[in-house]
Amino acid sequence: MSDYLPDQVLAEIFFRLPAKTVLDCRCVCKSWCSVITNPNFISEYNKLSFKNTNNVTRFLVSYYDMDEQREIFTLHHGDYSISDHYHEELELPFDHGLSRYMIIGFCCGLVCLLEISKAERLPQSLLIWNPSVGYSFKTFPIHSPVAKIDQQSFGYGQYGPSIQFSQGKILVSIFGFGYVPKTNDYKVVRIVYHLETSCVVSKRVVEIIDVLTLSTGEWENITEAAPPFLIKRNSVHASVNGAVHWIGYYEGSDERSVSQLVVAVFDMYGEVFKEFNLPNGVMSDTVKFGEREVQKISVAVIKQSLALLHYHSHARDEAFLSCSIWLMNEYGSIESWTKLYNVTIHSGVGKILGNWRKGELLVGTVYNWALLSFHPRYRTARRLTVRGEPWCYYGDAYMECLVICKKIDGVSTMSTSSDETTTGQELETESSSYKITDKGKEILEE
Repeated sequence: MSDYLPDQVLAEIFFRLPAKTVLDCRCVCKSWCSVITNPNFISEYNKLSFKNTNNVTRFLVSYYDMDEQREIFTLHHGDYSISDHYHEELELPFDHGLSRYMIIGFCCGLVCLLEISKAERLPQSLLIWNPSVGYSFKTFPIHSPVAKIDQQSFGYGQYGPSIQFSQGKILVSIFGFGYVPKTNDYKVVRIVYHLETSCVVSKRVVEIIDVLTLSTGEWENITEAAPPFLIKRNSVHASVNGAVHWIGYYEGSDERSVSQLVVAVFDMYGEVFKEFNLPNGVMSDTVKFGEREVQKISVAVIKQSLALLHYHSHARDEAFLSCSIWLMNEYGSIESWTKLYNVTIHSGVGKILGNWRKGELLVGTVYNWALLSFHPRYRTARRLTVRGEPWCYYGDAYMECLVICKKIDGVSTMSTSSDETTTGQELETESSSYKITDKGKEILEE
């Protein structure tokens, strides 16, 4: 059949199919398999998928179910009316019942989790999962220092993960997971602090900083590149523009004071830290709210850009009732911070996950633990049929991705090409390359 279809036509068809369907097409014939397993084809497939997120119609949500005591992943389809409550729960191919899984992050089609033994509460490994393929997942070992996860984080599915204890030391681990466009690769960064306490003061000192590169499966120690600032415990991270972002502060400052916070940045490509100042408007709002307001700052990805979430409420209230959302329109430019809108929900604003269909936001609520699809312009909200602890939701745009698992010399890696064939024979890969034109069409360059 492929004799009648040039490779460039096949490629254009495959670019428009779901990732699992594309991989299944490898078994049709050798020539199809050759096109699909071409690293250039897979790279361009992923790039096209990552670009098509302006109007997100599918959203992957994770939340901790208190009744079932487990993490649940659901895929929500914005093509359907929210009133239809259309979503599907995803099966976890790696869940054998002996471990808990704490979310590190979602990024460009992949999910990163920390696998923790239920019996010992000890981290076992990092697990990378491609839900668009389903069966594709791989574990990576975590090197010392590792220690027991504290009971509060272990019991309530918080993200971070949080405090760990080891040989008399109190350790705080911070993780970040992101995609590196320049190398078409993914990385995980881990920052471990130990707490030095005295009767007067308690401070955090960097124990180790290391980076896992998924394409090689190897960890690299970069402790010498430690930043001058600290990252807040339980700070959610946001991956955008090839960098991971948290909320940070300087030792000696009050991390509870918004005016003394910064956006901590880790450049995944250069493996260096830097910082962004908060918007001047946030500082002005902080002064305006005064000490009677309870405030919280977090980061997120909104409209494919770095966003800052400024939660605030009166001290007498039990939950945040409002959140101001700021967008960095030009990445790296502090002057480009722009206030988008305020989100006010009387049932209490929990974690804001991001935006999806028609500009709506997914928001966890405090008093009824519902997940809402909220339209900030029309001030309307619709409830999704999931229910979890309001600060333990995690979500991101659902992207099709052809990253698959394999081993090199016995080392687990995530690859953008496949050495597997369905015929048992070794297939040659043509040296063609693919290019996306300005109009979004894919052509083959000989």
